[in-house]
Amino acid sequence: MLKHQFILGEDGQPIFAVIPYAEYADVFGAARAEPTGHVDHPIPLSIPLPNAGASAAIDLPRFVEYWVRCGIQSLPINKRAKPFHEFEGRELFSLEALIRTCFISESYRNTMQAVNEVTDKLVDTGLFREVRFNQARLLPGQIFQREQAILEAQILPYSRSVNCLEIVYDKAKEYCKQHPVAPDQKIPSAWFNRGHA
Repeated sequence: MLKHQFILGEDGQPIFAVIPYAEYADVFGAARAEPTGHVDHPIPLSIPLPNAGASAAIDLPRFVEYWVRCGIQSLPINKRAKPFHEFEGRELFSLEALIRTCFISESYRNTMQAVNEVTDKLVDTGLFREVRFNQARLLPGQIFQREQAILEAQILPYSRSVNCLEIVYDKAKEYCKQHPVAPDQKIPSAWFNRGHA
C-alpha cells in the first residue's frame, strides 16, 4: 500500500506532499497530466540548415506548400556529400537537391544539407515522417500537372528501398491554410532544372 510522503523545508516544515496518483486523479481529475511522450508545441516557420551558413534555413511554409500544391507524397532523402553538378537523374528530384536548389546560397550548393538534424526537425513538426520507398511518389488520385517536368527529372526507381521523407497530407494542408505563401514566393514547379550545370 502506498503511503503519503512529505518533503520538508530547511526549517523542518512540510512544503510538498507526495500522494498516490490515483488519489491525485480523484481530486484533480480535470487537471490530469498529458501522457508521457505527448508534446504539444507550435510548428515552426523555419528549419535551420547547419551546413549552409549562420542564417540558412528551410522556409517551412514554402516547403510544405510546394509538396501540397504538386501532390508530392514522398521524396528520397538522397543525403549526398558529392558536388551538386554530379547529381544525376533520380538524384535531382530528392530532398537533398530540393534544399540545395531552393534554400541555400550558391556558395554552399556542394555541401550536404539533408543531414539527420534537418530531417529529424522536419519529422518533429508532425508534417512529415521518414519512410522507405524505392522512388518519389505522388498522392493517390492527385492530379500532377508537371508530367513533362517529371520526365525531364528522370524520376526512376532506385534498385533498392531508400530513406524517404513522406508528407502527412491532412496536417500539411492545414498548415498551408494557416501560413499562405505569396505567389511570387512559391517554389517553381521545375526547380530541379535550376542551378544544375
